Amino acid sequence: MNKLFSWYKQLSFFKKQLLVATIVTSITLILASILLYGKFIADHKNTLLENLRGKAQLIAETSRSALLFGDHETANNLLGSLRAFPATQYALLLDSEQQTFASYQRSPDMKLPGFESLQERAQVLDSLLHVYQPVRMDNEVIGYVLIVSESNALSDQRLNYLLILFLVFVVSIAVSFFLHWRLQSFIAAPMNKLVELVGYVARNRRYNRRVRAKGSDELGTLITGVNSMLDTIEQHEKQLHAHSERLESLVALRTEQLFNRANYDALTQLPNRHLLVDRLNHGIDNASRENSQMALMFLDLDRFKYINDNLGHSVGDELLVKVAEKISSVVRKADSVCRWGGDEFIVLLEHLHNKEDIIPLAEQIIFTLSEPIELSGNQLHITTSIGIARFPEDGQDSSTLLRHADVAMYRAKEKGLSQYCFFEHDMIDGSMERLTLEHKLRLALENKSFHLVYQPQICTETGRVCGIEALIRWQDEELGLLNPVQFLPVAEDVGLMHSLSLWVLEEACTQNAVWQEQGCERTRVAVNLPASFIMHPSAVEQITQILDRTQLSPRCLEIEITENTFISNTEHAIKVLEQLRQMGINIAVDDFGTGYSSMSYLRDLPVGTLKIDGSFVRQMGVDTINDGIIQSIITLGKSLGLSLIAECVENKEQATQLKSMGCDMIQGYYFSRPLSADDTTAFLLARKSA
Repeated sequence: MNKLFSWYKQLSFFKKQLLVATIVTSITLILASILLYGKFIADHKNTLLENLRGKAQLIAETSRSALLFGDHETANNLLGSLRAFPATQYALLLDSEQQTFASYQRSPDMKLPGFESLQERAQVLDSLLHVYQPVRMDNEVIGYVLIVSESNALSDQRLNYLLILFLVFVVSIAVSFFLHWRLQSFIAAPMNKLVELVGYVARNRRYNRRVRAKGSDELGTLITGVNSMLDTIEQHEKQLHAHSERLESLVALRTEQLFNRANYDALTQLPNRHLLVDRLNHGIDNASRENSQMALMFLDLDRFKYINDNLGHSVGDELLVKVAEKISSVVRKADSVCRWGGDEFIVLLEHLHNKEDIIPLAEQIIFTLSEPIELSGNQLHITTSIGIARFPEDGQDSSTLLRHADVAMYRAKEKGLSQYCFFEHDMIDGSMERLTLEHKLRLALENKSFHLVYQPQICTETGRVCGIEALIRWQDEELGLLNPVQFLPVAEDVGLMHSLSLWVLEEACTQNAVWQEQGCERTRVAVNLPASFIMHPSAVEQITQILDRTQLSPRCLEIEITENTFISNTEHAIKVLEQLRQMGINIAVDDFGTGYSSMSYLRDLPVGTLKIDGSFVRQMGVDTINDGIIQSIITLGKSLGLSLIAECVENKEQATQLKSMGCDMIQGYYFSRPLSADDTTAFLLARKSA
């Protein structure tokens, strides 16, 4: 069956249509032949039965008298007349009791059947024609006539009919096949042309040929539709070709743009880090083959963040563009200048002979960038720190050279502004220490391994405790006790300073509330908060939540800030500090005199206390100019209505001199070292009872 179906699918449409038409015609002819055959046979059988019935009626009419008078001889003679019909097998004349009255048999040996199953009609039984006819006299049955005849004539007629029908069927199929074939050939001619056209279009992808429609019938409509479709396709093909050309040019342009976007910095148009790494790897391969040297300069702009935050990002972007132009103007054409990110640039130097080839270029870059730059009405001074790593001495691959140049750059920053530094392998130890410290710092914050110590602040007039400064300490199992200056800058760099400040603030407020519950004198606890915390959008909300949780009055909290807090963003700092002051929190400026404070800042800021930096206090009595600075700070603070506190007071002479200058509070080892929470409790209770 599958093979037949596969064979059928392989036929052409014309042959399939011809085959289907022939099959349908054949089925129709077969059904018609069957019906005609049945009709012919039925009619012939009825004719034979009618003839036989006529003979039976004739015998029944002529045998009445013989039955009435019992004349057997006459009856037998009547039946014997049937010998003239060779098909008659036998005949019986029965009386009213269905007993044989007379009979006729063509063959003496023929066995006569019973009469129980016979009915008063003509019928065919066992391939024989039977007629059972009653003999009536005045509507009274006086006997019966039974005539049985062969059906050979019926069988012969059947064969004749079958032969005739078969011949008619064959001729009809042949004629039908021929007519269908001719008709299909006539109809399929334009269809074949249409198929040929479709094949041509499919093979050559050309749409210029057409088929002529000769009629308006369905096929003509189809051809017209195909021609119209080809017209549309041809037009669209032309449009598509034109659009394709435009698209190819656009793709080429977009490809170039994407390449530039992927490989060049959008602001400075310098190669970005992706293209630099590619050039660096290529340069390393060339240097390895040529046995030459190359170097990597890692530049970081000094104080760029200060300019960007205070003058705005637009000015910062303009400055970066100017810096890129200046660096590019200094280096050789064969060198590559790239913007690494933010305010960091990298210069790739190839085909070097020795270390001395690098130094003049580094000095020239530093000198060129140190020249003033005029932007948006501002004269800006920018400097840079440069770290230098060389191939092959400082690294054999791009990642190592970049890492070592970065390490050298940070070492240059440690030297001060406008410095360059060549990488040395002992710098790696410092980098590893930094990574170790960062890791331990994260774990310490997660495990709350820090603790606070407290240093009292003493009123110069009364000698009573008027404040306590909370100072953070970190005792590490491996590194020992770390000074805050060792780990707080790292916390700021890695983004942990805000979380650490929240912990210090809550710990200090909680402890102050405990002291008050223990009966200690009510006083303020001072907490140092970095500029990043004050600038945080949720700073005020978080401080309020801590005070609510610890149940500490805002008047028992003092927040110490540095001058850099309000220099970076004065407007926002004033807004935050004003909200804190309205809550009752005192604001103190820590390390006053070492930053960039001015009278206008102090006048506008909602601060209540100035803390004189310890560097001035340590020089008291040694340098008269230093003493004059302290007196000026105190006089300035008093004129602005601020209270003054001096830190790092270590002896009686310093305390006495500060009191005479009008300083309100002092803090330092002269009164107390930083104490644990329990020792501070004892100190406060002792001072209260004194």
